[in-house]
Amino acid sequence: MTEEICKICTDNTAKYNCPRCNILYCSVTCYKSPSHLECSEGFYRENIVEELALRQSEDDAAQSARSMMDILQRIEQQADDGDDDDDEECVEEKGELDSDDDEQEADLTARLNGIDLDDAEKVWEHLTNAEKEEFQRMLENGEIMSVVPEVEMWWTKPYKIDLIQPLDSRSLQEQHLLSSCPPVWGKIADFKQICKNEPSAAVRFNIANVLAGYCFVFSYFFGDLHDNALEVVDCLIGVCLNLKTSTNFDSEVMAVESVVNECRQKCLPIERMTSASLKSYVQTLFLGPTECGKKFKKHFILSALSDARSLLSEARKEFKQYLRSNASSTVPTEDKDDLQHATLQNLHSCQKKVEFYLAYANSANCL
Repeated sequence: MTEEICKICTDNTAKYNCPRCNILYCSVTCYKSPSHLECSEGFYRENIVEELALRQSEDDAAQSARSMMDILQRIEQQADDGDDDDDEECVEEKGELDSDDDEQEADLTARLNGIDLDDAEKVWEHLTNAEKEEFQRMLENGEIMSVVPEVEMWWTKPYKIDLIQPLDSRSLQEQHLLSSCPPVWGKIADFKQICKNEPSAAVRFNIANVLAGYCFVFSYFFGDLHDNALEVVDCLIGVCLNLKTSTNFDSEVMAVESVVNECRQKCLPIERMTSASLKSYVQTLFLGPTECGKKFKKHFILSALSDARSLLSEARKEFKQYLRSNASSTVPTEDKDDLQHATLQNLHSCQKKVEFYLAYANSANCL
């Protein structure tokens, strides 16, 4: 068998193979040599990013479990408080009440021991009737929002990209920004090719209406937008008059306030997201990450609109699949009667409208 020579120093016999570029080398010295530095540093960088992502996912899972248990315990406490109010023989001594609280917490912990808290059906099966009734009551009157932890919006996270960056690879700072935001659609059209005339100022205001609706549904569904795209999109269209009825707006303020008003009319829980915070979110999406340079100035608005477009596309596929399944079966596979705004025609027109807004936002006319 012929021995291979190190491709870096060309003197010694090669003993190793670079896992990234497959070059043969003889020692760590050669692996870290200037001629191979770009590849070796890239390899270390990729491993660091993967490790950080793994740790982040583990931390998120642990935090999710802790949050779910906290919510359930608070619901249980409120259910028990309601029972105590109706009980004429309730205990009034503080020491005995504290003992009861400890027993309630231990009882809930024991019932949910070994249960996957992400499995809603399993958790529901292990709740008492009083806890189920209390949950339904809190859900109906919107009080549930007071015990649910606030979701972290991806556009409010801290981002910073130094002015000097490597030319041939993405820095950890860039990777953090790109991995934290929804991916930008790769087929954005050239705005000049689809709109020969000067666009109206209303286009920006209409985009603000869509962005405000997107911010609301992101908060309302706790960031889990793509698990049930059709339901999310139906809600989005319902609060966004520009998508629902092609309403044009005269100002950014009116565009955002419109979403707030639609939420109130539909009795959707807008309390946790005030008009001021919604306006601030929309402005942040327009401005982009402030410490990431000119290159990423439009990244927030392109990411948000791309995510909205992706949701509309997924909703169309989901709706078509539902129609095909029902057409080939005498028994409906899933009930979609609760959808109020989503139709195939409407989903298609809304998707095309958002694609137009993407082209506008990506052009020099926007911002």
